[in-house]
Amino acid sequence: MGTKFPKIILLSFFLIPILTLQPTFAPAALITDVRSWSATDHTRVVIDLTEPVQYESTSQENPPQFQLELKGVYFYTPKRELEVKDPFLSTISLTDLGDGRVRIIFQQKKTLNTNVFLLKPYQDKPHRLVIDLIDVSLEKKEIEERQKQKEIRPKGTKIVVIDPGHGGEDPGAIGPKKTMEKDIVLKVGAKLLQLLNRDKEIQAFLTRKGDYFIPLGGRSKMATDYGADLFISLHTDASFNPQARGSSVYCLSLAGATDQAAKILADKENLSNFLGGVTSKPITNGKDKVEPILVDLAQNDTMRESFVFAETVLQDLKAVNLLKYSSYRQANFIVLRAPRIPSVLIEMAYITNKEDERLLKSSDFQEKIAKALAVSIKKYFRP
Repeated sequence: MGTKFPKIILLSFFLIPILTLQPTFAPAALITDVRSWSATDHTRVVIDLTEPVQYESTSQENPPQFQLELKGVYFYTPKRELEVKDPFLSTISLTDLGDGRVRIIFQQKKTLNTNVFLLKPYQDKPHRLVIDLIDVSLEKKEIEERQKQKEIRPKGTKIVVIDPGHGGEDPGAIGPKKTMEKDIVLKVGAKLLQLLNRDKEIQAFLTRKGDYFIPLGGRSKMATDYGADLFISLHTDASFNPQARGSSVYCLSLAGATDQAAKILADKENLSNFLGGVTSKPITNGKDKVEPILVDLAQNDTMRESFVFAETVLQDLKAVNLLKYSSYRQANFIVLRAPRIPSVLIEMAYITNKEDERLLKSSDFQEKIAKALAVSIKKYFRP
């Protein structure tokens, strides 16, 4: 959350005749916060602003450095130099050049590609200037390594891709004691990964290994790159009703949602791209460019397989936690659109419920959820 700042009041020192044309002034933007997120192949820097800004960029290779000069902007954040502890950046420094100009220097550890874009305010997010500094060679290498799994996996081995939801700029739901969904699902995902990889006939992979954001479409694409046999997206639920609690399981719908609650949940999860910092608009209906993929899913009986796995998960989860719904629900979740891969989204518990939040923070409960899911996965592969 960005730093709060006082209201600025402009006082007029001269009385201007009524017929005089009033001049207009563009409001100056204030920098209210600067933060960074480290992914496996890039660093994302986010600058919070009170207004959109104009900027110019330059770069150099020796030493590797990227510069931004912002116009019509002033400091409000006390941060003037940030140390970044990752493989790509060493420091980010901000310098006031005067006359409403601020220079930002990104000291790189290697030459990186950059992508800079502005995001409009959304929910509790202000205007944001996003800078992605990308190691293109590493990005390509990771894609190639994922795709290689299709070729080198032993015969009969099943691949499971585990997707800890949210991350980075998108914290997901937040509990009464400020527990963040993104942190809980990453912990459970890591435990599930470890349990599955003990089985010689299963190979499991995570979509994210740290606190950074991956676009929803990018998560399902990872599952496709791996040649996954199963895709599981982990989440914690939220409600304005603090009494709501329990676990639930969701599958993709080719048409409308099974109920209004499922539709609302899917719409909320699909908006994760906006919170995480993706420029494309979220998709909340089936009439879009990915429709051929949905048709392909139906043709390959993937939906039916997703339903079979969802029922198995519900049976095993009810031994660990209350079930919000006794059967799986369906809606148009973007993250579940991996073609030809059975995919489910699991809401482990309500992080907005005090008791469920306490459970979710418990390592013992996290282990129980992970074990229940591991049992379900093995049942699905070996009926």
